[in-house]
Amino acid sequence: MNNEEQELTSEEQIEALQLQVEEWKDLAHRRSAEIANIQRRTQEERQAMANHASERVITKMLPVLDDLHAALESARKTSDESPLKTGIEMIYAKAVKIFEESGVSVIEAGVGEPFNVEFHEALMHTVSEHPEGHVIQNVQRGYQLHDKVIRHAKVITSAGLPAHTDTTEDRS
Repeated sequence: MNNEEQELTSEEQIEALQLQVEEWKDLAHRRSAEIANIQRRTQEERQAMANHASERVITKMLPVLDDLHAALESARKTSDESPLKTGIEMIYAKAVKIFEESGVSVIEAGVGEPFNVEFHEALMHTVSEHPEGHVIQNVQRGYQLHDKVIRHAKVITSAGLPAHTDTTEDRS
């Protein structure tokens, strides 16, 4: 033992050791919290990667769903009840169910609705009897994945009616 240690009383040694124990406990708690944070961040990153991967696949499949929808709309315009029409309806219903179960929903852009930049993409702005800034035609359906827009609805918006100006000039 050296001289400094000999000078410490037993009580001072106990206090010093208790202080060291508290420091080690504090360090252990901090390390435990760091590990928990790393695990949480890792889980969040994995989930984000999985979400991104599923979003990419779903986005690539949207044109197929659009084509099925167009085929179904075309088949519904005919009066015959062919097996082909029934088959298209069944396939479309299954596809819609799969997309819905994956968290995909259609962004409705009905005629007369106000244009909303969060959900709509204006392809054209044209004169119409509808109020300015309202949807007059839905060109392509939009989709959301959970709360995220993955494709805006492509629409044509109204510029309102043209302003009537008096074109007669006083010619004297």
